[in-house]
Amino acid sequence: MSNTRVLHMRFPTDVIASLEELLNDLNVSRNEFIVQAVREKISREMRLRGLKKTRGSLGPEDAPDWAGIPAAEWVRKVRREESRLPYGFSD
Repeated sequence: MSNTRVLHMRFPTDVIASLEELLNDLNVSRNEFIVQAVREKISREMRLRGLKKTRGSLGPEDAPDWAGIPAAEWVRKVRREESRLPYGFSD
C-alpha cells in the first residue's frame, strides 16, 4: 500500500509553462519536482519560524566576539535569501 494521496491543484498558466520548460531540461517528473519543491519550502518556513521565535534571545552583550566575525554577514545574507520566494514568482 502506498503512502501517498492524490491532490488536485490549480496553477497559473505561466507557472505551468515555466515548469514544463524547466522539467524538459532537468529530465525529472513533474510530481517529483513539485514534491521536492514543497518539501524545501516547508523546511525553509520551519527554519524561519524558529529564527523568528528565537530572535533577540542573544544580544550583543551576550556574544560580543561575534559582532566582528564575517560569518555574521553571511548569516544575514542567507536569511535574506530564504525570505524571498523561489523562481521569481510572486504570490
